[in-house]
Amino acid sequence: MSPLFIAVLVGFFALVFSQFGARLAARHSVSWYLISAFIFVASVRPQWLRPLADLMGIQLISNLVLAVLTMFLFAQMLEQYSESTRSQRQMVRLVASLAAQNFPLPTSPRSERPRVLVVLPCYNEAENLPHLVPQLLALKRSTQELELDFCIINDGSIDATPALLGELAPANHVTHHTNIGVAGVLRTGFEIARRIGADYAIQCDSDGQHPIQRIPGLVRIAQERGVDMLIGSRFASGGDGKGLESTTKLRRMGGIMVSTTLRLFRGARVEDPTSGFRVYSRRAMNTLLRQMPDEYPEPEAIALVALARLRIEETHVTMMPRTLGTSSISGLKSARFMTKVTSALLGLRMRTLFRDRGEAAQPPVVSLPTPAAEQLPASRARASGE
Repeated sequence: MSPLFIAVLVGFFALVFSQFGARLAARHSVSWYLISAFIFVASVRPQWLRPLADLMGIQLISNLVLAVLTMFLFAQMLEQYSESTRSQRQMVRLVASLAAQNFPLPTSPRSERPRVLVVLPCYNEAENLPHLVPQLLALKRSTQELELDFCIINDGSIDATPALLGELAPANHVTHHTNIGVAGVLRTGFEIARRIGADYAIQCDSDGQHPIQRIPGLVRIAQERGVDMLIGSRFASGGDGKGLESTTKLRRMGGIMVSTTLRLFRGARVEDPTSGFRVYSRRAMNTLLRQMPDEYPEPEAIALVALARLRIEETHVTMMPRTLGTSSISGLKSARFMTKVTSALLGLRMRTLFRDRGEAAQPPVVSLPTPAAEQLPASRARASGE
């Protein structure tokens, strides 16, 4: 190869790799790396592709034409995709910000109790809301050790959800006028939590599967142990062995695959990476608001919090089976979902490989048994760290 061709090749790949940071969704980073490798081989060692070309009955064209056209088209495609990703993220931030401003600010003076916001993503849950909202209101009234509030975030539902929320929880919901996914809902919830000065945010599903009566106890555990992300896990130690009853074998296998991939991130060893029942500290919320996952917030959030050297733990929680409504991830969709999540985590690991250089290793994730901490007195020092 001539020095000129080497210079062109180096310039091209410098342009390509400049796009591999946060400008692209993590899920597609693996694809771009593989395509780049193919282009490199086609440009430098085209004879390695001869067996494939012969098998397909294709005559290899000039190396120069192949290199120039392929590099140009690939660079254009990559730039267009990065612009599309940027526009989509801007739209999500706009929808989340507008919705967050509609949640009423607290009217009572700030007390010494921790302020907690329960964030409930909601999409077409009209069948579950009449059962869920009264439980949330009762929990809010009965919880004395926390300044507890909740926000149901209607993510563009097309059933009777908006009308029911206006009737059952007029002051405890906000609406996205278009569906932006769970990651966008969490962004809205975290922005609301920041506006009201919440010390913790609790992510909880709206389908009735999560035991909301455990929320005060989970907050106490997070306070007591200085945890930034506490995951309510079906499979953590100390359980009654019923975790498998709330999931399918296919989804459990997918969860194991995701858990294995998360081990690429220091301090991100968890047994239930897709659990949507978890506690976030203020530090964890701020970390994720700076870089909210694009598509799969539960597993990617674990990786991002681990990269920030924040503390992650699990504690066993018994989930209830869904009795009303339909899950958005079922059957073969769950296999496709897990495959995409694994790809996203691999892409995230590759693009953050050289940023993962904390001064000290994070403490490993701890799987707590069903905790005695829930029986401790409620008076705790407030969570430290912003």
